[in-house]
Amino acid sequence: MSEDIRAEEIKRRLRLGDYLELSSTAGTYEVWAEPYGNPPQVFYEGEPYPIEELDFVVGKILQSLQGAEVRARWVGKRDD
Repeated sequence: MSEDIRAEEIKRRLRLGDYLELSSTAGTYEVWAEPYGNPPQVFYEGEPYPIEELDFVVGKILQSLQGAEVRARWVGKRDD
């Protein structure tokens, strides 16, 4: 899968309310977006970013996944 397609899929799923769990030996955290929040945000490593920075956040996710020590899995929706 090309990185562009992968990035678009991650952005699409985050906007739809899916949570992405990233795990490594350093710990586990979830990434999620609140596109209809006030203000709209995306949360990465426990920090809120403006939704306009979703491309930046997805780039950071893809960069972390290049190493074998980080795993990702979709763990549910905001409504779960």
